[in-house]
Amino acid sequence: MTIQGKNQRVQISLDLSPELYETLKNLAQQLDGDMAEVLLKGIVLMQVAVEAKQNGKHLWITDEKKTLETEIVGI
Repeated sequence: MTIQGKNQRVQISLDLSPELYETLKNLAQQLDGDMAEVLLKGIVLMQVAVEAKQNGKHLWITDEKKTLETEIVGI
């Protein structure tokens, strides 16, 4: 992909439930961004999780003391 290609965008249409739309809108507000940014960050996070799983790794949420609080499964 060329540098010019990285700046191009493709528009898509999504059918979302009202609840998911509200979640997306609330996340955008919390990030001081827009819904496209939320979707982009979600996709990047999913990519990290899938690549980790393919490499035999796990995705965890820890507290400030690095104590395991949650393991993300089902990806």
